[in-house]
Amino acid sequence: MSRALNILLIEDDEDDFEITSEVLEEIPGTTVTLEWIEAYEPGLARLESGDFDICFVDYRIGGRTGLEFIAMARAQGVLVPLVLLTGVGQHDIDVAATEAGASDYLDKSDLDARTLERTIRYSIAHAKAMTALQGKTELLETTLEHAGAGIAALEAGGICTAKNSRFDRMLDVMMGEGSNSDHRTPDQTAMLIDRIADSLESAGNSEIEIEGADGTVFAVSRTRTPQGGDVYVSLDITQQRAMQDSILKAKGDAEAASRAKSSFFANISHELRTPLHGIIGFSDLIANERAPETMIEYADQINQCGKSLLGIINAVISFSRIESGQQNFVDDNIVDLENFIGDIVKPLRPSFDEKSVILTVDVDPEVEGIVVDKMALQTMLTGLFDNAVRFSGDPVTIAITVRLRVDGSVVMGFQDDGIGIPSDKLERVFDPFYQADDTLDRSYEGIGLGLPMIRLLAGAHDATVDLRSVEKQGTVVNVVFPPHRAILINLSGDTASAFVFGETASNSRETG
Repeated sequence: MSRALNILLIEDDEDDFEITSEVLEEIPGTTVTLEWIEAYEPGLARLESGDFDICFVDYRIGGRTGLEFIAMARAQGVLVPLVLLTGVGQHDIDVAATEAGASDYLDKSDLDARTLERTIRYSIAHAKAMTALQGKTELLETTLEHAGAGIAALEAGGICTAKNSRFDRMLDVMMGEGSNSDHRTPDQTAMLIDRIADSLESAGNSEIEIEGADGTVFAVSRTRTPQGGDVYVSLDITQQRAMQDSILKAKGDAEAASRAKSSFFANISHELRTPLHGIIGFSDLIANERAPETMIEYADQINQCGKSLLGIINAVISFSRIESGQQNFVDDNIVDLENFIGDIVKPLRPSFDEKSVILTVDVDPEVEGIVVDKMALQTMLTGLFDNAVRFSGDPVTIAITVRLRVDGSVVMGFQDDGIGIPSDKLERVFDPFYQADDTLDRSYEGIGLGLPMIRLLAGAHDATVDLRSVEKQGTVVNVVFPPHRAILINLSGDTASAFVFGETASNSRETG
């Protein structure tokens, strides 16, 4: 050794201090500065200064032991080499010193310059190595904690030796709501990791996904180490999954829109061509026909085809205007629903008679009317009538009801016993231009704007549309108007007024 050493001695016996000092002076090639402190607490405080290369601690320091002193110093983060001095060489004291954190153990009775020099040299070298190792360990722990993924390292026996907070977060999610790594036991941690291992085994050691009750999703993988251990890596892919779902939904919506557009053009082409063929065909017949009566019949057919074509064009234009917010509504009209429904139904009676339609209308006597745009309400009612009659067999029963709910809202309901809507298509029937039967040779004509138009018009009046349907059993459509659009009257003892077209219905009065 060829450098100056600063040594601290914690010793309550002056004679031992003198002996130690003399032995240190005998070490060749070394300049030693020895500082002696007799008491426990001052010695500990002085040691924490970091001014010393090594510290010798007597086994007895007043009423306390050097083992306690060494353990306390290590607990406070002191890295200076600590050598325990004792007057009796016993194996159990040697072991206890090592467990407390001592760098070495010396018997005062065998103390000489050679032994002391070797202890100092080895202890300082060991301390430097431990300091370097601690620095690397701290760097590793910092790197592990600030890694962008959850990481856990396991020994060959399956014991978890290191993990970061991100991995703990995944384990908390697996444990369920309220779980916290601070309260999780080692056995619970081991159980959760075993569960992950089992899932990876079942998946052939490929990456697996773990989803918590809160919707958090983790991707977990495992790598074997050369020593037979495992390194688990977890990534929180919740946002990535949400983004993927969003992209897939957008892709699905785009594809659905593309299909709807293609279906729309196919359907609208079919719908437009039918009346156009009639117009062109009957026009050709008129050009070659000489009988006035036949020409009048052909002209009527042309007129009907022209009106049908105009109706299709008007429906598309109206829907476009309402959807884009360009349609203005006069929604301060107070509409008497019973009379209004009757006025709309009466002109439709001829078509009802052609198809054997039985229609009942039942209006709650407490509902005097609703505040709504008349033209919009007429469009909704006509569309619902048209759907109920068109998509039904022969005969068909249709029930229209108006009811007051407890919350003050008014429900206008339409129920038929028609063909109904397949359950897998219920969510699509409000999509513009969608046809439950989208084949060109379908039995029921239309361009797929009936229910979408009704929902748009209802929404413009703060109303909602609820549809329930069972295939081959019928459909119920409820238009719910909010309380602020309801006009109510107070009646006592009266029954609900109603009228019926077709065969007589019970508890209703016939109106014609």
